[in-house]
Amino acid sequence: MKKTMKFWDLVALEVGMTIGAGIFIYMPIASQSAGVGTILAFVVAFAPMAIIMINVMLLGSTLPTTGGTFKYGAFLFSPKVAFLGLWAYLFGAFVGLFPLNALALASYMKGIWDGIALVPVALIILTFFYVVNLMGLKMASRVEILAVALLFIAITIYTVPGIGRIEASNLEGVFSKGIGSIIYASALLTFTYAGSNAVIELGGEVENPRRNLPLSVIFSLSVVLVCYLLMAIVSFGVGEDVMTNGTLNDVASNYLSGFLFYVFAFGGPILAIATTINATYMWGTRSLLALCKLRVFPSKLGLVNKRGTPWVLLTIIWLLSSIMLISVGESGLNLFAAFASIGGIAVIVPTMFAVFRLKNDPRLKGRAPAIVNKKWFTLIPVFGAVFSIVILLILLYQVGTDFSASFFLFFIVWEIIGIIYFAFRLRHLNRVKDNPFGRDNLSAFDD
Repeated sequence: MKKTMKFWDLVALEVGMTIGAGIFIYMPIASQSAGVGTILAFVVAFAPMAIIMINVMLLGSTLPTTGGTFKYGAFLFSPKVAFLGLWAYLFGAFVGLFPLNALALASYMKGIWDGIALVPVALIILTFFYVVNLMGLKMASRVEILAVALLFIAITIYTVPGIGRIEASNLEGVFSKGIGSIIYASALLTFTYAGSNAVIELGGEVENPRRNLPLSVIFSLSVVLVCYLLMAIVSFGVGEDVMTNGTLNDVASNYLSGFLFYVFAFGGPILAIATTINATYMWGTRSLLALCKLRVFPSKLGLVNKRGTPWVLLTIIWLLSSIMLISVGESGLNLFAAFASIGGIAVIVPTMFAVFRLKNDPRLKGRAPAIVNKKWFTLIPVFGAVFSIVILLILLYQVGTDFSASFFLFFIVWEIIGIIYFAFRLRHLNRVKDNPFGRDNLSAFDD
């Protein structure tokens, strides 16, 4: 495979994949908990996610593969624990990420076309991108072409004029809602830094991946942090109370009007969230398709249509997300955000433990970046594992206390179902002598 991606190519891709729907959705939600302390929460969330992403990139540069987030945990740590993480991720996607993005997009659209019904419009959005992706990846990819460029134009339009409207008094009282609120907001906001995780799928195309993948993620996340802080300082500097409807449109309307306001509204939140839904349909089904090839899920779930689209998986995602959206309704935005964050961090936990193998397995040590040979290297996966577990526990605790214990139990029951399913699945694979997890080799990473 030709090594076409250099350091700056990686940085551009990682920044583009990280800054997106998250900032427009999660900042208003986090502000309800932490107020102006959300600014500090972005910084607090950055530190553990930087460590976690470095761990992921170390694996990606050593063993580039499709579906790596699951494979690393399954083949280098424990298939059962990795499946639990994957199962939690599916939970977060079905009952969190998809309905969250659709409902948030409908909310931003309502800021322009007042009077629209949120849930019906959100269902139309989910269905529209479901149909687009059924028509094939090529068409779906075309929807993404201008998104990143327009996003940065929108961020510039939002921040540059907004800086002149900042009132210093609005930025006081960072801890007014308590340290606990900032901690929860930080755990929630970790999701806004997770986009660069997808770059590990491209490890085989990266020039000098052992050096460039870990370094690029540090640099790109630093750029992302600066962008987030600028947007947060403007948002709260103009006035925390202006986010009354839970969107940044309310902030922008204080100093933008006419053409510039619509460029921000359409080029920023609306386009960012829309392309995120589209991309999640695209790459989410591809990752699940890779798992069907591993026999983690029955092969029939991976059936594709004549356009190469895994229509069964796509339909399941659309159906479950739509049911959740209808069941919870427009009041579920905060709950959806919590579930999405839980799924996003849970799938990473087994990966953190897989990083220990880089130092202990001679087959991997020779492929891994030079940092693996440092005496203090073990601290990196230790911190990654601790941070990911703590973030997960904070989010689960908050779901049980802020919303309802029944939602927490819903997640636990989901995980128990996953344990039972995977136990029977492994038994079946052992019976037919087709268990990919029963062999201690690295062939699973050869795509």
